[in-house]
Amino acid sequence: MAILDKNLSLRNRNKMLVGVYEDEDNLMQATQSLVDAGVHVHDVYTPYPVHGLDRIMGIRRSRLARVAFFCGLTGLSLAITMIWYMYVHDWPMNIGNKPERFTPSWIPVMFEATVLCTAFGMGFFFFWRNRMLHGVKNEILDLRQTDDRMIIAVETKEGMDEKSTLDLMKKNGAVELREFHNGVQTTL
Repeated sequence: MAILDKNLSLRNRNKMLVGVYEDEDNLMQATQSLVDAGVHVHDVYTPYPVHGLDRIMGIRRSRLARVAFFCGLTGLSLAITMIWYMYVHDWPMNIGNKPERFTPSWIPVMFEATVLCTAFGMGFFFFWRNRMLHGVKNEILDLRQTDDRMIIAVETKEGMDEKSTLDLMKKNGAVELREFHNGVQTTL
């Protein structure tokens, strides 16, 4: 899988069934009932984090911590290399009879470079992975998903009973049901 995940994209998808919810309890209940019925939930869009939703959908833990570690390691390596080059190789100076190779005065610079590279690296990779870079077109199923509504998107597959999936969404509190196919939404 690439860092920029094409599976997150809504383009070139089969027909999507979309349920719009007003309450997070109904959303959690609907997601649980869909998963229990064996329906694969493509994604759930909410304007704020809904705790426990990732466990219901079976989403794995983020790999952002690994990215943070490697970005921090890169920052530490760059800081050590930069300090060694400037202080030992390029312009060695004897200040207060301190040793040339390593002094405790290097530690704050190494720490700050590690934190700087970790923060910038995590920010960059977070935005890249979630397709939020400049110039990438947002794929929004409903404009209200960033304001006050929560949305469940289910991608249809061959042999899937769409009517029972829609009934299950409606029974669990969906205020609107829609069909999304080739960029066109139809209210059901």
